[in-house]
Amino acid sequence: MQKTSAAAIGLIGLTILSAEASTVLRFADYGPNRGVRAEAMEWMASELEKRSDAEIKIDFYWGGSLVGGRDTLTAIESGVADAGTVVGFFTPQQLQAYNIGDLPVENSDMWVGMRAIHDLSKNSETLQEEFEKSGVVYLTNFTSGPVQLICRSEVNSLEDIKNLKIRASGPYADTLETLGAEVISMSQADVYQALDSGLLDCNQNYYYSIDAYRQYEVAPYILEMDWGQNLSFGIFANKFSYNSLNEHNKNVVNETSEDFIDHFYKSLKNSNESAKRKFQEDESINISYLSEEDKALLNESSKLSINEWKGRLESNGVDAEHFLEEYYTLIDNYKIEKTKVE
Repeated sequence: MQKTSAAAIGLIGLTILSAEASTVLRFADYGPNRGVRAEAMEWMASELEKRSDAEIKIDFYWGGSLVGGRDTLTAIESGVADAGTVVGFFTPQQLQAYNIGDLPVENSDMWVGMRAIHDLSKNSETLQEEFEKSGVVYLTNFTSGPVQLICRSEVNSLEDIKNLKIRASGPYADTLETLGAEVISMSQADVYQALDSGLLDCNQNYYYSIDAYRQYEVAPYILEMDWGQNLSFGIFANKFSYNSLNEHNKNVVNETSEDFIDHFYKSLKNSNESAKRKFQEDESINISYLSEEDKALLNESSKLSINEWKGRLESNGVDAEHFLEEYYTLIDNYKIEKTKVE
């Protein structure tokens, strides 16, 4: 019996979903069809349809209904999905270089971060080789926004987090552990009950997400850290699905994907500001701010996890120092560009 390759399966699926002049792309996302991220993806789908004269349409599979978040990259590569949301934290081996976006570097500006990682993903040979090997095409990026800490009791400094049970993830968890916290791995969906019961003292989260999960009801103390952001968090397409588009529609996808950065930034910025304003107006919620001295200590402590990532990359033959410098340069350039725009 003749075998059919995964790539061919992807093309067959795409053909089946094509109706006359329209190409319907199956999009896999692990999250629900609500909130700022879902709204931004719906905006992108609408823009793609409009700009392509209805030649490109998106069929969303929300809530992991097509494939779970941890398996999305593999599903896109095989053609089970034509596109989808990929989380670098779920793919530490396949997208080791792309996980540069999750490093706790000294930048919590969301627009700067998304622009820098988008530029790097589009132009870096290191990332292009990694994406090619994974059988995917990078389109655009999300961000989690700056990391904050929400706690059951008052926490005002890094000294206060010692021995506290904190739910955290990735290199941020590693850094908090270095600073003396007891780090626990847990999904955001389970955090509310864990905070309420005392299983957790604090949680790594973001203003809009603290509001969405209503964690302030059981943990009324927020320490504003404005610490880095998670940027290994993007939208990817199946290589063959993307290449099957004509040149005009490839340009439509590329331009819309770039415009997505500005749209998502504005939406998330508004959501974060709205959530923070809500907390400030609620007398039962206390927001404290990390001192400049503690911010310096936090950034210095973060270098350990950055260096560990560099070591893993170098063991695979990548010039991690040069790659990281590319990223830092882009961050600096986009910081300058943003000041000119503002």
